[in-house]
Amino acid sequence: MRIGIMLRHIGEAGGIVTYSHNLLQGFFRVAPDNEYHLFYNDPKQIGMYAQHGCVREHLLPGANKLLWDQWSVPRAASRLDLDLIFNPKLSIPLFARQPCILVLRPEQFVHPELFRWLDRKYFKLFIPRYCRAARYILAPTRQASQDIVEYIGADPAKMVTVHEAAGEHFFRPAPPQAELARVRKKYGLPERYVLFVGGLTPLKNFERLVKAFALVRQSEDIELVVVGFKRWKFEQDVAFALNHPVSEHIHFPGFVEDLDLPWVYRMAQVLFFPSIYEGFGIPVCEAFATGCPVIAANRGCSPEVAGEAAVLVDPFSVENMAQGLKRVVSDQSLRQDLIAKGLARAPLFRFDRTAKQTLEVFQRAIQKSS
Repeated sequence: MRIGIMLRHIGEAGGIVTYSHNLLQGFFRVAPDNEYHLFYNDPKQIGMYAQHGCVREHLLPGANKLLWDQWSVPRAASRLDLDLIFNPKLSIPLFARQPCILVLRPEQFVHPELFRWLDRKYFKLFIPRYCRAARYILAPTRQASQDIVEYIGADPAKMVTVHEAAGEHFFRPAPPQAELARVRKKYGLPERYVLFVGGLTPLKNFERLVKAFALVRQSEDIELVVVGFKRWKFEQDVAFALNHPVSEHIHFPGFVEDLDLPWVYRMAQVLFFPSIYEGFGIPVCEAFATGCPVIAANRGCSPEVAGEAAVLVDPFSVENMAQGLKRVVSDQSLRQDLIAKGLARAPLFRFDRTAKQTLEVFQRAIQKSS
């Protein structure tokens, strides 16, 4: 297959970028005989994947994102005589000659009130059009597939569930204690801590998370480590944490290098991830793979990803969140049970599997169009 992949987002931060990068690496490992044409809109991105012999990199012009998506990409795909166009993030060309595969999460339609006004307008105007134009729509969970059909009106026959995963480096064996000590010192990590990982947005439920942590802190000697990055309302969430009476026990270590992140999980008492809605939730899989117990929300797509390997809490109840957190940090037997269940579940979420299933969808789309 000769596959065009839209990557104007690859220099950003977030779960979709993590997914995109790891999926590409999966493609290169499991199907190096394909030809992958990577489309960028920033010259600094050229060379990111040039070490792979199956990759061809292209810098495409575009005065803005819309023109890049709808004019530059389909023109390049036709000129290069590609078989298919794939975008890991939220858009596809509406009038391409090739079949197009759209990756979609429904958060913005299930909880539009948590998104910015301009984003809501864009989603409402364009996402239904992308769904109609796509040959197939990839959703990361069955629940997300159902929500895309219900809230956006996508054709159920186009929906394909392909789980996301944790990067391969999260499956590394436990490191020597000296390596853990190096990472602890490098990021100033406390001895016992609750871990949050993710982009700080209203979807992440951060204010309630801090309130729940504060309740548990009254009886438990434990700290909160926030490995987050800037998204909309980031400043509001950080300001809330810094102005809270428990602020001296909240740590923002800043940027954590990707290869260090598994050890940050491994040393944590628990990953606290009570999002209001997740289309998937890659940190849950990362925690499973590193032997970190998980607390997640009991709604959205989190229960499907977590299975029986996490404590599930009501993300709208600070008291229930605090009860779940208290149980995990104070009950060593429960922690060990969660660790064992998470490690057993982790192999279900590896990117080689995600890549193989995604490539199967590509093949079906090409065969359908021939």
